[in-house]
Amino acid sequence: MATVKPRRPCAHPGCREWAVKGSYCARHAAEWEAKRAERRAAFAARADNARPSADARGYTSAWRKARKAYIIRHPLCAICGAPATDVDHIIPHRGDKKLFWDSGNWQSLCHECHSRKSYSERRNTGRKKPEPDPEMGIFIIP
Repeated sequence: MATVKPRRPCAHPGCREWAVKGSYCARHAAEWEAKRAERRAAFAARADNARPSADARGYTSAWRKARKAYIIRHPLCAICGAPATDVDHIIPHRGDKKLFWDSGNWQSLCHECHSRKSYSERRNTGRKKPEPDPEMGIFIIP
């Protein structure tokens, strides 16, 4: 004997029709699909044009080798002391190859601290410069 799913009302606010497929009635399902396609197209356009690839920004196999060697020499996060997973550019290189490859501008960070620092840098771009923290011996973005 076949089981029949109970009918559900359309999920669109104020609609009193029954959902035909999924959560929406036929009219609202078409609207929802159109909005979804529009959002996907907008996201794809932003993703394609927003930023060059990691390789184009200098993060090549040579960088991966240098990064791995640096983490072996500096295995702990410079901020919290946890095991390091990322190598951070203390002063953002912004495409400057000399600054990119200057190992004096690198510090080992755990992923959490690196994400926090990167977010702070993006939020404060153009407003604050990194300053040395004399107690910790590292640079921090205030």
